Amino acid sequence: MNLRRFIRKWFCKNDLKAALSYKGLRLSGTIDVLIDRLRFEAKWSLYDFLDFMSNDELKDVCRWYDLTVSGRKKARIKRIYEFITSDWKDYDWESEHKTQKSGKDTEPHWVRRYDVFIAYRRDTGLDFARHLKNGLEREHIPAFLDIVDIPKEFKGKQTWIETRNKAIRRTEKFLLIITHRIETSKELKEEITIARDNDRTFMLYRDHTLSPQITIALEREKIDLSDFQQISFSSKEDLLRKVLTALK
Repeated sequence: MNLRRFIRKWFCKNDLKAALSYKGLRLSGTIDVLIDRLRFEAKWSLYDFLDFMSNDELKDVCRWYDLTVSGRKKARIKRIYEFITSDWKDYDWESEHKTQKSGKDTEPHWVRRYDVFIAYRRDTGLDFARHLKNGLEREHIPAFLDIVDIPKEFKGKQTWIETRNKAIRRTEKFLLIITHRIETSKELKEEITIARDNDRTFMLYRDHTLSPQITIALEREKIDLSDFQQISFSSKEDLLRKVLTALK
């Protein structure tokens, strides 16, 4: 597991600033800069990061990774610690730090865990989807977008479908961008079916020019999107702003 990504996932910028304030260190910089300051100046180990988390936060981590939740705080920390890395002392954080600074990533896109799966219709929703993904990841919210996160060489192959399906199953939130003619998209129908079968959390954002009453005929059922909570948006900037508000 990529340890930097784990810390980014479970520590928001305010959490990191609180930790730095506790250690008497500077609070300026990006999330990665704050993480590195704690790691290299405060010499924090993974255990220190986990110990700084509250009991409720540790329970959330255990639930996310399907670990046992019960027990005292120290037991939960040990459980998470052992899950993330079997030997923290041998972990080459310096190498990861250099990799991160160089802009490279050692973990392939298609094996990552994401916070949000972005579902959209290619011909009417791609511009919205691209802007949303870029904006979410600037805020360190990992978002899966097929056209970006599936290798181009997979296009037209079964591997592409398997990669997409795995991403839906590994992502808690299924965000559907409702644009013109989404009800006729075969790919969207498949994605919605997988998300429903795996009890994903649905987030629906609708182009303000459309009616909320859209019926989608899936293989086993028909769903009326007006039965779901929808948030309308007027532009790609408005969409990003409203999604960020919901996720924070």
